[in-house]
Amino acid sequence: MRKQMINRLGIADIRNTVSHFSDNSISSEQACFSLQISKTRLYQLRSDFLKARVAGTSLQWSPHSSGGNHKPVWSEEIQLFLKKSLASGYSFSFSSSEVLRLFGVKLNRSQIPHWAKLQGLIASVPKPRPPAHFRRWQRSCIGELWQLDATTEHWFGPAQPAFTLLNMLDDCSRLQLGCNLYYRERVSSYIHLFYNAFMQFGLPLKIYVDQACFFRSDSPERQTQLARRLKFYDISFLLANSPEAKGKVERIHQVWQSRLPAYFKFNSIDPDTPLPTINQHLEALRTHRNSHEIHREINQTPMHAWNLALNDRRTKLRPVPKDPWWEYIWSEWAPALVGPRGHILIGNLDIPTQAPNGSKVWVCYHVDNSFSILSNKTSHSSFPTVLFSSKTL
Repeated sequence: MRKQMINRLGIADIRNTVSHFSDNSISSEQACFSLQISKTRLYQLRSDFLKARVAGTSLQWSPHSSGGNHKPVWSEEIQLFLKKSLASGYSFSFSSSEVLRLFGVKLNRSQIPHWAKLQGLIASVPKPRPPAHFRRWQRSCIGELWQLDATTEHWFGPAQPAFTLLNMLDDCSRLQLGCNLYYRERVSSYIHLFYNAFMQFGLPLKIYVDQACFFRSDSPERQTQLARRLKFYDISFLLANSPEAKGKVERIHQVWQSRLPAYFKFNSIDPDTPLPTINQHLEALRTHRNSHEIHREINQTPMHAWNLALNDRRTKLRPVPKDPWWEYIWSEWAPALVGPRGHILIGNLDIPTQAPNGSKVWVCYHVDNSFSILSNKTSHSSFPTVLFSSKTL
């Protein structure tokens, strides 16, 4: 079954969406699409939220578990019977009925096809997607939704290598929060973009992304590396149904696709130019566009719209937490083994530690090219145990 909502989405994002629905600011279809739940579950959430509002605790409200993630624990005898019965053409209802008759175990009929898909007995047919033109509601607060997308182009000419441009902007104000060029689209590229945007602007409720493998896992029980990092700080993903659904950030891509090749040629920037130098140029262009170019849809500059929302207290942004894991979450992790006498070899560096020989550790490569060595993985219930760090924290 699909993973429970509280394990997929940030609590602050769920609370915000249910609040909008309770105030009739958005329709039930929009709320269901945003939370990826049924209408029945949505109305249950609204009822619980309104009770909390009457009690004066709506700001602390969080949804209860729906009881989802139902994983049946069936005996080998029952599983063998189901394999044979389904192979013989039994329906799911008949198989459920026979298990009750023969083994005295009552199964929910809907559990059997899910179990059969996990066993590879039947093909997994994806649910039909909502129409690509499904209209999301326009966010009225900054930080409520950020749109993110990547585009890979031959920015320096058709004969030159292709680079990936990552763009992220605020749905409410159209402020461009990040614009960086990378050698390729990798997890480390997104970590770099997220870290810099969060440090400059704070944490949003939700990030709107496409169906790329960086964001969407084929297994409902697993999260991608980026999804785990964001969920650690209560930030949700919303998957778009099509590229057209992320129209705002797609239009930003078109702007840079028309400007950057000419800009690079004019300023004699080529693939051999150091990437940090190229991104300094992009940062200057992004800052100028935010502050001085009138956006046609809102008839003002994105920075003016952003500041107006701040003055009106229309913001869902949260400050960067003073959390001991922050610098390690936003780094690229790689496992390593401790060698003789507690030494760890990283590249040409021989790092002495107090860790036992042969123990497993993790090397965290930070966005500023420094690195740290930890003996434990991330957890809200523990502090990082740092064996070595070249980073100044």
